[in-house]
Amino acid sequence: MISFVRRNQVLLSAFLSVLLSLYIIAPATRGQMRADPIGPLLIALMRPFQSGIQMTVGGIKDVYFNYAALRGLGVENEKLKARIQQLETERNRLLEDEATNKRLRELMEFRAELPPGAVTASVTANSASTWFHSLLIDKGKSAGVEKGMAVVSHLGVVGQVVSVTSRNAKVLLVTDSHSGVDAIVQRSRARGIVAGSLENGPIMKYVKRSDDLQEGDRLVTSGLDGVFPKGLLVGTISKVNKKSIGLFQHVEVTLAVDPLRLEEVLVVKGGPAKAKE
Repeated sequence: MISFVRRNQVLLSAFLSVLLSLYIIAPATRGQMRADPIGPLLIALMRPFQSGIQMTVGGIKDVYFNYAALRGLGVENEKLKARIQQLETERNRLLEDEATNKRLRELMEFRAELPPGAVTASVTANSASTWFHSLLIDKGKSAGVEKGMAVVSHLGVVGQVVSVTSRNAKVLLVTDSHSGVDAIVQRSRARGIVAGSLENGPIMKYVKRSDDLQEGDRLVTSGLDGVFPKGLLVGTISKVNKKSIGLFQHVEVTLAVDPLRLEEVLVVKGGPAKAKE
């Protein structure tokens, strides 16, 4: 008997399992589960495993959904960053367009006060070395620009054209020591030459000791040099020094135009004044 059980233990185990299952299922199908003493015991034994499996599956679902949500947020975040960059670029372009339009509008309004034939040009290069102050503009002979013409902005005098090609021109700035603008003091009508210097910046030369000059006086073009139209602002007097000897006063000048900030200018021939002093 024992040897028979040993030889067929697998078949006997399976058979007993089937009988046990039938024992559990049969009463359940007949609605007699309440009288079954093993079924509730098995359910009680299996409950922790079922709870563990449900918690594990729930945890995996939460991780998956959180990952999907984070991935979606990451994609959305990248889209928002790209959109912000696009808006910033657009804002910068609009601000530049607004600033350019404002400068050009002021230049066009000022152009109406100049002699006819003024040429609008853009600054393409600016040289502010110690020895030679100049800038390059994008208009030349083909646009009517000639050597010797005056270069101005709506703020005042800039310089004079010293060389020209078909498509561009070189301008010697008033800040250069080789320049010279015939100017008068707007208040007292005293006259002199405004030019750059190698030591103290722009100065007004050849002003008589007896002339009435004060700090803050405005200097305008006299129109007598045949280059600059009369009445254009050159700058203001920043310092007056009447030396004990000599024929002239030492006058330092703050120019009306900062050449390093120029982007557009007008090129004009000297002629009858229209600008107001």
